[in-house]
Formats: sequence, C-alpha cells, structure tokens
Amino acid sequence: MECDYHFVPVGEQSLNIVFPEVIDAEENRLIHTLARVLSNTDVGIVATIPAYHTLTVNFDFLRTNFTSLTNEIEALIKSHPLLKDEEKKHIIELPVCYDEEFGPDLKSVLEYGKITFEDLVKLHTKDPYLIYMMGFMPGFAYMGSVSDKIAMSRLKNPRAKVPAGSVAVAGKQTGMYPIEAPGGWRLLGRTPVKLYDPRHPKPRYNAGDYIKFRAISKNDYYYIQKLDLKGKYQLKELF
Repeated sequence: MECDYHFVPVGEQSLNIVFPEVIDAEENRLIHTLARVLSNTDVGIVATIPAYHTLTVNFDFLRTNFTSLTNEIEALIKSHPLLKDEEKKHIIELPVCYDEEFGPDLKSVLEYGKITFEDLVKLHTKDPYLIYMMGFMPGFAYMGSVSDKIAMSRLKNPRAKVPAGSVAVAGKQTGMYPIEAPGGWRLLGRTPVKLYDPRHPKPRYNAGDYIKFRAISKNDYYYIQKLDLKGKYQLKELF
C-alpha cells in the first residue's frame, strides 16, 4: 500500500493508524480494505473503526501490545495482495425527491451556485458518492465529494429538527439523516426509504459502499414509501 501513515497509541487497548489528513477516495478505499483484512487476522484484534483518514484498531491487550501489533500491521500492509489491487465498487441506488417541501434549502443552494433546479438535480445525481465513514447517529453516512457549484457551507444556526430521510449537503460532503435529529446541513430533498430501523440493525449500506442518488417525483415518493413500510421495497444494487 503506497501511502504515508503512522501509528498513534490510544490507551492500553487501542491504536490509530493515521493517514494524510485529506478527503481522498483512494486513501479511504485503502483504509476500508485494511480494516477488512485486519478483521480477518488472528493477531488479537477485537474491532476496527474506519474514518476519513484514520483507522482505529481495538485489540486484546492480553494477547498483544502496541509494539507487537504495529509490527504485524506493517508487515501485512507491505505484503497483502488485497491492499495492492483495485477493488470493485459496491454501488447502491437511493431514490430522492428534490422538492421545496422536502428541501427547504434548495433556493439558497441554487443562488449560491448560480444554477437552475434542473442543473442541481443533475449535479447531485450524476455520480456515485463514496461513504467515507459512518457516524454522528446510527445510519448517517458521510459521503463525497459534491460539485463545487452545490458545495454550500452548513447553516450558521442549525435546525432543531431535521426530518428522517432528508438528503443534504455541507461543503463538499453529502449525506442522509436516517432519523429525525438536529442538524445544520443544507436540505435538498428526501428519500422515502427508511434508512435506520432499530428492530432491524443490519444497515442498508456501509462505509466503503457508494450511494447513487436517483431523482423521483412526489407521486413516486409516496408510492415507494408505502412499499418500504410494508417491507416490499428493495434498494437497487449497481455493480
């Protein structure tokens, strides 16, 4: 894996593998691949937590320690074939209704980019977005990178409530609110799909996946919403 990195101890049972502090798809792909590889080794690793430019590794201190584990990881990074090969993308299509009812910040983003509504929809649905990391709340995906024309900064005064399913941008990032929560991202639309259900903890997407937004009408929004509530709607997977 050709990338600069260093190790930082985090207490007695964890360490961080720190990469250059950038939002970069290739670097993040390597981090997620390394996380999967390490999770399948028998060197005392308990869990891995990938983020934008770090990988946290929790380990069993009765089986290993910082020095031994970093030596093991370095050897693995230099030799494992998966860390050298390009990985196939797992792309999930997510329907979104771009409408002022669901996207109260549409007008301000249009003015920011000096573009039309049609331009905004095309820009936001054109390419798949890499899920760099999960966080903030269950099911919240930090994705990127959006076009500069819609990369408007977050609100100065966050909303007290953002509806579940809201699709938003904040700078070069885009994401979806899986549950109703406070938030300061710019709301562009909403997906009718339930993104998080505590009764079914298996997520519909994971860090390292890609999300491809598909624009739908209001009629389609309510139709898909009914299907999804009955458990009859499956997200389309593009490979």
